[in-house]
Amino acid sequence: MIHERVFGSYIIFTLIRLLNSVAFFSLHVFVYLGSLAIVVGGIVITRFHDSIWAWRVRLLIYPVLMSVLFVNLRWVSPIINEGKKDDLLWKLDELIAGGSLSVMMESIISPLLTEFLSFCYIFFLVYLYISIITWLLSSVSLSRMFYVGLFSLYGIGYFGYTLVPAVGPYINYASEFTAPLKGYYMTDFLEAAYPSFTNFSDVFPSLHCAATVYMLLFDMKWNRRRFLVCLIPSLGLVISTIYLRFHYFVDILAGLFIAAAALLITRSVRLSEEL
Repeated sequence: MIHERVFGSYIIFTLIRLLNSVAFFSLHVFVYLGSLAIVVGGIVITRFHDSIWAWRVRLLIYPVLMSVLFVNLRWVSPIINEGKKDDLLWKLDELIAGGSLSVMMESIISPLLTEFLSFCYIFFLVYLYISIITWLLSSVSLSRMFYVGLFSLYGIGYFGYTLVPAVGPYINYASEFTAPLKGYYMTDFLEAAYPSFTNFSDVFPSLHCAATVYMLLFDMKWNRRRFLVCLIPSLGLVISTIYLRFHYFVDILAGLFIAAAALLITRSVRLSEEL
């Protein structure tokens, strides 16, 4: 399936880069070799046992790999890359938007707005895993459509993480900001938790934006009630990535482009299922 090709290509590409930098018996090499073996095993399962549960196992592989490889990049990215690319992304923002939108938004900072946008940013994980679980347990055709799009998106995004690693304006350009982001409970929680939930390379593209827009538009077609519930927090989330200084504007543009590509992939899967 398309997402297996994309995700598998990412695993092989990163494995080759790792083998150029570390010994074959490195733990990180085994993580990627094991991931590749799991991908192949998932394909084999449905070849020999074409059932709903076999397909669910095959699809469930990708949320697991998504999480494991995301965390592993904390250590792998410094091995296969020389430094971060924040300066490049900052310059691209200057070229595209005339400067940092995060700096421009300092004039509208308020505790209530910061709290609301912190909630929206945290909301992403809730929306992501609810979507992953509910679509996995739906009909096989809908499950395949959703997973093919979402994990093609993640595979493309992880290529970006490894080729253009960056930490974001809130760390790399902290001296450019004069107004502190003060909020309440959600803001404090996000500030405390964020260092534990980043791999310090997960900036370009913004998969927060890419995955959220993809899920939202998928729900608009297939789960209208959830679309309406998630619409406002999702729009707030896109704004929050800039307001909270986690992303550059170019990250958002790249994320929106990937979301559009993932939706086109989903549409092609739907058409092939109908045929």
